[in-house]
Amino acid sequence: MGRRSSVDASNSPPSQTAARNERLVRDHFAAVWNDGDLGPFDTDAVSDDYVFHHQSDDDYSVDELRGAWANWHEAFPDLGNEIEDLIATANRVVVRYRFSGTHGAEAMGVQATGIAAETAGIVVFRVEEGQILEAWAIDDTYGLLQQLGAITDG
Repeated sequence: MGRRSSVDASNSPPSQTAARNERLVRDHFAAVWNDGDLGPFDTDAVSDDYVFHHQSDDDYSVDELRGAWANWHEAFPDLGNEIEDLIATANRVVVRYRFSGTHGAEAMGVQATGIAAETAGIVVFRVEEGQILEAWAIDDTYGLLQQLGAITDG
């Protein structure tokens, strides 16, 4: 499958590279994390060898992420991930975000509840030469499960 062109970061000064990395991740975040558009996985913006590490020690390849993101957007059809902070360097972009959405289909073993939930998370993207190669995410899964009624205290 042909890959569309992305950001060219070769031989750029560090501040320009950081700015390009920020734009790359903002665009990726908006498309995949918010809009459920999996198209960026078919461009050179994301490495074919991309690995997404989740806090639960789960690692996802690009193909596995396609299914995971499709399922997540089905489970929370109105989901939003608002970037609250973003720090970009020559090879890393850190995003602190706030997730919100209404639980409309099964997620994490919990059947649809219709509950509007909100949590927070942080993801660190590794970017080299204008391409996302890896990411590490930590989010408040426990808090989300509490809000959905799957976990009760006491």
